[in-house]
Amino acid sequence: MKSGKSGDPEVAASEDQLMAQTKETAIQFFKDQYGLEVEVTGQKKMPSYVANEIDVEGYVKGHKDQTFNISVNYKTFETKNFVMSPELKAVIEANKKK
Repeated sequence: MKSGKSGDPEVAASEDQLMAQTKETAIQFFKDQYGLEVEVTGQKKMPSYVANEIDVEGYVKGHKDQTFNISVNYKTFETKNFVMSPELKAVIEANKKK
C-alpha cells in the first residue's frame, strides 16, 4: 500500500483537513506562548509507523531569519520538538525579560 495521498477523494480531503488543522495548531501555539504571528512555509506528514505527527516549518511574519520547526501530533494536536533559529531564540528570550 502506498503512503501519502491516495486517489480516493475522501482520503485526500481528510489529509488536507489534517494539514490545515496542524497548521492552525502551530500558528496558535506561537500566538499563545510567545505573542508572535508566524507564517507556515511547509508541512510534512511523518509515516504513521514512525509517528502520528506532521512537521511544520516557517518563520515569524516580517522576519524571515526567525525560523522554526515544530511537530504537531495529528491525533491529539499537541505540539512538541520545537526547534528555532538563533535569531528567533534571541527574540523569545528578549520578550521574556520584559
